[in-house]
Amino acid sequence: MIKHIPTGDILTHRLEHFRSARERARGLLKFSKQPQAFAAIFYLPLLGIFPAVHTMGMKFSIDLVFCDSQKRVVSIFRAVGPGRWVLPWRYFFGGCRYLIEFSDCDVSKLAVGDALQW
Repeated sequence: MIKHIPTGDILTHRLEHFRSARERARGLLKFSKQPQAFAAIFYLPLLGIFPAVHTMGMKFSIDLVFCDSQKRVVSIFRAVGPGRWVLPWRYFFGGCRYLIEFSDCDVSKLAVGDALQW
């Protein structure tokens, strides 16, 4: 479960954690069709240095949320389509500890600085 602390809203009950390099490389690419109300949490290596993500080979759009070590939102990319590269330039040298990929979740109320819980 991922909870948006400021509103108390549950963003999703369905989530998966990706810790290893192999899991991170595959991510949501393992789905041939868009999973409903699903999130993938990626633990970024090296304290989040170079937090790049791609949607090459993806079949659907996703929302990307980068969080710091306190699980506060530091950057949001909405409706990222297939075949894209995303890099929050401000955090190129660290500061993003987690990446959350949301599939078919309502993240419209999320804002930079909001805390999440999982």
